[in-house]
Amino acid sequence: MSYATLAEFKARIPRRDLVALTDLDDGTDTINDDRVQDALDDASAEIDSYIAKVVRKVPLSPVPRILKTICRDLALHRLYVNIGHSMEARKGLRDDAIEYLKSVRDGDAALGDGGDVPPEIVTPGIAMTDGAEREITRDSLKGF
Repeated sequence: MSYATLAEFKARIPRRDLVALTDLDDGTDTINDDRVQDALDDASAEIDSYIAKVVRKVPLSPVPRILKTICRDLALHRLYVNIGHSMEARKGLRDDAIEYLKSVRDGDAALGDGGDVPPEIVTPGIAMTDGAEREITRDSLKGF
């Protein structure tokens, strides 16, 4: 499962750019959906490699909006690299995405919204030590 869908990716990248990035073999002036999906899957796997230490189960569902954005950015970077394009201008995009994922991994940032899912309340596992006076004790059982 990819964090961003093929339709979401195509909606944000101009068609002519997607054709240039994916139509490498036959020159039919079409978008190669398989290449785009592979890039999205690779980007999602890279995201999982960073966040797996801090979330219970990957891939996340529902997908936080920030992960959709990062997935698209990483996939776009991967498509440019695949065609041998100079990445100096786009390297910052990838670096920012990876830096954010590292900060999530290290506990310095959160993943943002969880969609429509209410936040999970987690306690640190503190044992309760105060309470009502015990009715049965060693002293009250003496003589039995």
